[in-house]
Amino acid sequence: MDARELPLPSRIGRYRIERLLGRGAMGRVLLGRDAVLDRDVAVKLLRDDLSLDPEQHRALVDRMRHEAKACARVSHPNIVTLFDMGEDAQLGLYLVFEYAAGTTLKERIARGPLPPVLAGRIAREIGGALSTAHTSGVLHRDVKPENIILTEHGSKVADFGIARVPNSTLTRDGGLLGTPAYSAPESIAHGEFSPQSDQFSLAATLYEALSQRRAFPGDDAVTVANGIQADEPPPIARACGLDPHVDGVLARGLSKNPAARFASVGEFGDALAEALERGTRGAMTTIPDVQHRLAERSGGSTRSFAGGVAVGALLGVAALELTNGLRERETAPPVPTRAEAAPAKAPPVAWLAPGPRERPRAATPPSSKHAALAGPNASAHPPPAVSANTSSSATPSETHEAPVDAGTNEVLDAGGTSEHASEHADGG
Repeated sequence: MDARELPLPSRIGRYRIERLLGRGAMGRVLLGRDAVLDRDVAVKLLRDDLSLDPEQHRALVDRMRHEAKACARVSHPNIVTLFDMGEDAQLGLYLVFEYAAGTTLKERIARGPLPPVLAGRIAREIGGALSTAHTSGVLHRDVKPENIILTEHGSKVADFGIARVPNSTLTRDGGLLGTPAYSAPESIAHGEFSPQSDQFSLAATLYEALSQRRAFPGDDAVTVANGIQADEPPPIARACGLDPHVDGVLARGLSKNPAARFASVGEFGDALAEALERGTRGAMTTIPDVQHRLAERSGGSTRSFAGGVAVGALLGVAALELTNGLRERETAPPVPTRAEAAPAKAPPVAWLAPGPRERPRAATPPSSKHAALAGPNASAHPPPAVSANTSSSATPSETHEAPVDAGTNEVLDAGGTSEHASEHADGG
């Protein structure tokens, strides 16, 4: 702790101070407890060890108060919300924000480059948040990995409490609030800040998040500032296994000319996310990220298991169909052969063979001539009925053909008896 910095207070306003959360170039953030609303808060105040004369300190406090009011008008789920503003007799002006529990992007980068999916999500969320703030007339002016918090519900940009409205000025005598490694060339050279300068800072931040190295490295602020104004960062897509479009989007966001950048920081975030999504599948095996490799292995094992289940199901269905087919063959009646399938040839039907019964007709007494010919056995052996197969339109020659006996196939005489029958009668 700096020799001139005062120890942590136990209470600021109605907030009970628990511990120090972080320290920046111009202020420090403390974890506090709001006893009235029963919630944790982040209390931010200016550092008390800054070498500023009273006039400069007063001007900075005035800007901080004005910009805090502007920040209170910004509402976005990816912006840390400002809850309260107050002034302590000893510590001066303080701002109270929502407490976003999580890790900073800087801490996450220290563990390795971000996978494309996570980096794309951060680009969309922070890009949209900054665009919303710019629409409300608020500039962040200090976008960097330390000011992006990764929570379980998404990323949030913090430190809007000491942001500035567009076209406001802050001379070097008043102190530069931005961080040189992520500041735009026009901010370093002329102290100019705009939505385009916030875009440059976000592009430099995401460049580092994807490659784990700064876009403009240097051992001191002067070297870094010179590199930002004169050098172009090297491409990273090929080395990181990303789509080549990623280099183009980052190069445009890091352009030296503000007019050559994207129209808004939200448009930049969307373009970078789309480029990262293009190369996600191809980059999965080359990005040196432990979590990404684990996710890929998990996905591969899941797909292999699903494929095995599908193949097993198909084989089971095929086996079941084969079994049912064999059972049907065993239980089905034998298929008749061609000879068996042909219907049996019906025996010839004689002319006098009995046919279907017809409606009875009125009996006519036989003539004396027929009775004499019939003899005494006429009543015992009545003549057979005429077959129904005989056509009523038969010609006379057809009706006078010699009849054939149905049992013996012998030709009957004119009297209607067979030769065999007459011999039997003679022998009797």
